[in-house]
Amino acid sequence: MLKCFDLAGKTALVTGAGGGLGTVFSKAISEAGAEIFLAGRRESALAPVAEEIEKSGGKCSYASCDIMSEESINQAVEKCIEVFGKVDILVNAAGCNRINLSPMDTDTETYNKVVQTNILGTLNMCKACAKDMMKRGWGRIVNIASISGLIVNKGVYGGSYEVTKAAMVMMTKTLATEWCKSGICVNSIAPGYFSTKPNLDFFAADDTFYGKVMNMIPMERMGDPAELVGALILLCSDAASYMQGECIVVDGGYTCW
Repeated sequence: MLKCFDLAGKTALVTGAGGGLGTVFSKAISEAGAEIFLAGRRESALAPVAEEIEKSGGKCSYASCDIMSEESINQAVEKCIEVFGKVDILVNAAGCNRINLSPMDTDTETYNKVVQTNILGTLNMCKACAKDMMKRGWGRIVNIASISGLIVNKGVYGGSYEVTKAAMVMMTKTLATEWCKSGICVNSIAPGYFSTKPNLDFFAADDTFYGKVMNMIPMERMGDPAELVGALILLCSDAASYMQGECIVVDGGYTCW
C-alpha cells in the first residue's frame, strides 16, 4: 500500500455502521489500519460488526446513536474520544432512505424527518467531530451523498430525498471552506445504484423498473458496495490533502448520459 493511503494510527467514526454501506466502510477502514468506532441506532446490529472487525485483528468499539438527536450524537462522539482518545476521520453513512412520494403528497412531518436525518443530523455529527479534529490540526470528513443530489432520477418521485442530498453536497463545500485552515478536509461521495438492501427491496417490488434502470446505466448493472471503497479510502487518507468540497461520483456512468 502507498504510504499516503495508510490509515494506521488514525481513529475513524462511522455512522450507520450497523448495516449496508456503513458496515462495508467500517471494515474497509479497519483493513487500512485505523481504529474504528461504530455508531448506529441499534447496538444489537453494531455488536456483530465489531466482533468481525476484532476477529480480523482490528480495534473496534461502538455505541448506539440516534442521528436525529444532537444529544445522542454528542454522547457517541464523547464515548469515541473516551475509548480511543480522539476522532480523526468521520464517515457519515447514516441517512434516511428514499420516500417515494411526489412533493405534492409529502406532508411536512415526513419532509422534516428526512431533513432532520440527512441534513441536520449530518451537520451536527460533523460539528461534534470537527471540534476534536481542530485540536490536532488534521481531520477527514466524508459525507455519503447520492447522484440524486446532482440530478433528478428518472422513474422515481423527486422530493425530500433529492433535496436533502443536494443540500448535503453543498454542506460539504461550505464546511470545507470553513474548516480547511484547521487541517480538515471535507468531501463527499455520490453513489449511483448499488446492491444495498433498500435498492434490492425497491426493485423487487417492480421488476419492470429494474430493467429500465439497468438500461440507463452504461455498465448495465448495479454497483457492488465494495466498489465504493477506493474512493472512500482516498478521501479518508493523506492522499486527499489538497481535496476540498469535492463530490466523487461512483455510478457506473449513469450521470454521463
